Amino acid sequence: MFTDKQTVLAQAAQTLNRPDQPWEVTVEDDSIIARWRWMDGTFFAPTAVTQEVRDFIFTVTLKDDGRWKERDNKKERALTIGLGGVSGQFGTFSGKATEKATEFRLGVNNQTGEAGVVGFKFDTALIKQPIRDYLTACGWKKAGLFG
Repeated sequence: MFTDKQTVLAQAAQTLNRPDQPWEVTVEDDSIIARWRWMDGTFFAPTAVTQEVRDFIFTVTLKDDGRWKERDNKKERALTIGLGGVSGQFGTFSGKATEKATEFRLGVNNQTGEAGVVGFKFDTALIKQPIRDYLTACGWKKAGLFG
């Protein structure tokens, strides 16, 4: 037996949000959405300055039969000002992904104000596993590939 969908959704943000994690969980319609701005920094190179932001969004949509579906979205954008002029980049991904990354650069972390060699760490499992554990504890099951 599984906990009814409305109860799971109503308790999700309170259960999953903690001050020690770098993402936030919200609920929209039948979905639990975890957003992680894992990189937000201004980086310096000898000939340029780059402003870069990377977001990861993990969406879990609850079905009426006690199963859930997952989707990942990743957004990246960068604006570089240098001797060669101004350039920009923008990228998006939607689907299912597993990723781990650690990056170090010379710059300022826009979230913490840390300057110098700035590090950013990212692991999709850190955002996905607590949500999966919560749903499993509520008696829910992950839907199969075609469910």
